[in-house]
Amino acid sequence: MQQVQVRGPGAVQQRRDDVLGRIVVGREELQRFGDTTLSGALKRQPGLSISGNQIRMRGLGNGYTQILIDGEPAPIGFTIDMLSPDLIERIEIQRSAQADASAQAVAGSINIIMRKASGAARRTLKLAGEQESDAFSPAATLRWTRQTGAAAYALTATVNESRRREQPTIDERFSDAEGTSIRRFDEQDDNRMRKLSLAPRIDLKLDGGDTLAWQGLVDLSRTDSRGAQQETTLQGRTTASPDSDWRAVYDTWIVKSDLTWTHRVDSSRLTAKAGFEASGRDGDYLFHGIDAAGTLWLNRAVQSGAFERRVNTSGKYVAPLAHGHDIAVGWDAAATRRSESRLQRDTGPAGSGALPFHTLDQDYSATVGRVALFAQDEWALSERLQAYLGLRWEGLDTRTNGRDFSGASTMSRVWSPVAQAVWKLPDSSRNQLRVSLARTYKAPLPRDLVPRRYTVNNDNGPASPDYQGNPLLRPELAWGLDAALESYFAHDAMLSVSAYARRIRDVMLLQVWQENGVWVSMPANGGSASVQGIELDARAPIPALHPGWPTFDLRANLGRNWSRLDGISGPDNRLAAQAPLTLNLGADMRMASGMSSGANLHMVGGYRARTAQALTEASGVLRELEAYAAWQAGDGQWRLGFANLLHRPRHNGQVYDDGTTASTRLFNNPRHLAVRLQYETRL
Repeated sequence: MQQVQVRGPGAVQQRRDDVLGRIVVGREELQRFGDTTLSGALKRQPGLSISGNQIRMRGLGNGYTQILIDGEPAPIGFTIDMLSPDLIERIEIQRSAQADASAQAVAGSINIIMRKASGAARRTLKLAGEQESDAFSPAATLRWTRQTGAAAYALTATVNESRRREQPTIDERFSDAEGTSIRRFDEQDDNRMRKLSLAPRIDLKLDGGDTLAWQGLVDLSRTDSRGAQQETTLQGRTTASPDSDWRAVYDTWIVKSDLTWTHRVDSSRLTAKAGFEASGRDGDYLFHGIDAAGTLWLNRAVQSGAFERRVNTSGKYVAPLAHGHDIAVGWDAAATRRSESRLQRDTGPAGSGALPFHTLDQDYSATVGRVALFAQDEWALSERLQAYLGLRWEGLDTRTNGRDFSGASTMSRVWSPVAQAVWKLPDSSRNQLRVSLARTYKAPLPRDLVPRRYTVNNDNGPASPDYQGNPLLRPELAWGLDAALESYFAHDAMLSVSAYARRIRDVMLLQVWQENGVWVSMPANGGSASVQGIELDARAPIPALHPGWPTFDLRANLGRNWSRLDGISGPDNRLAAQAPLTLNLGADMRMASGMSSGANLHMVGGYRARTAQALTEASGVLRELEAYAAWQAGDGQWRLGFANLLHRPRHNGQVYDDGTTASTRLFNNPRHLAVRLQYETRL
């Protein structure tokens, strides 16, 4: 029977035709290396890097990079690894802002699109396992879809257990008027997380061409962590607890529901969306401190909880004014209520009859209201020139109240104009110039606004201080300019050279001081900052040179970033944790038999950044080599992956020096080879 293959526009073609220049990362690319986390899959994209489980664009995280789920801001405290890659349809990476999404995107936005209920009825099962050092992590995913008349149903369920064992070391040197102390801390951390995720979806086709879609998400997880630390004092004084151990159990859950209605009238379209989400976290933490004589002197028990709920609504009406000219207006509003509690009890040894000698009972609640109105105009001025103009007004009100402070409120109103244009260069069908100008902002998190004290269990110092929020924080405002020259010289082949600049006002910096013998840090607005960078992105498919020979896909991306803080004198006065360099070199090979394999080299440059006038944060160079192979066998698809092939440890540290007190803490975290095996089949 003759076969006909229908292909839609690929990711490269979509990027070329989109006036906003979005980079689309599809399911195939997300699952190519068998990553068990979304951050692992995204770090190979141009300009992206990972810090812990936080994704950063252009080296900027901590609120500069906006995370969206189906176009809506992610919950407070959300980390990108909360969602399994199996739940995701695609990822959209956008370097500049757009009027119909929140303007809290100084570095850019990452929009996570959940899987849809489309296609014929099927059931698929994926089994996976990862071995790293002596820790094994199993996972399973079940995907079910069905279509009945005008209704389509889908359910994706994932369950996994992740185990990690780390043995970092910390070298510390501390000097003050009383002398110099040199210490080494050897740690062992064991972490186990059990997780269940359900993502149901229903798509309905209504009379008259209307559609109704419901997307749900339920995510439940329990994290059980335990560790121990032993101190070796090479010179000077020991800490209060040179021997210690701890255990923590956290239960986290998220429930999310979104309903979207689309109504069409002739060539116009109205889309309205309403959603609700709730999330919670309950934690029990126990710390044992043992003094230099080997006596247990401190039991610190902490019970903490957080609960958040949010309702949101948004809508957009799109109408054509003429051929190739569409205008859109809409709204976006959300109300969020978050409450947190923390009860800390410090006592003597169990059974000694000692009364609590310190109790810290804190709670606070925060209410965040957001309302936005926007208008945007997309216009194909000619065959070679497309323009996008947008204007967004966004109001943000945050109110916080707590047991041990009188409460505070902040209000901000931001006008965010956006202008973008794509110009296909004369006498060329493959080269185009892309330019955008936008105003964005970064709002402080509730944790940064509440003057609640987060204490360090042992070895409090200027390089490891306690932390508390600042109710007087203001949002950071930024103007941004982006420009890119793109060349699409073959099918799915491209070369892009881009540059960007940001001017940020009211940058949040850390203040560090000593209070009653305890070192404390707090964020505060501290002047302006300039951020610049260049990026290179290239992709080139190489067809088979001879029938039966393999085809290749080559890719490379490079990012170079700079920043300068006006409120801190040099050197190293750059934005905190900004990666100065990101690099990816990758190749994929596909055999005529259907077997495929590939490898990727990922590198993040080291840096030194002054997070306060006397405090410097440093990180070493990160190099990671990965490889995979995929093949069909029997009734299923097999995939074998390798991560951390170079076994390179991670290095970072903090240095404090105010002329009177000096402290240096250097961290070394060994990394081990990880082997992943996956099997996917239809049931």
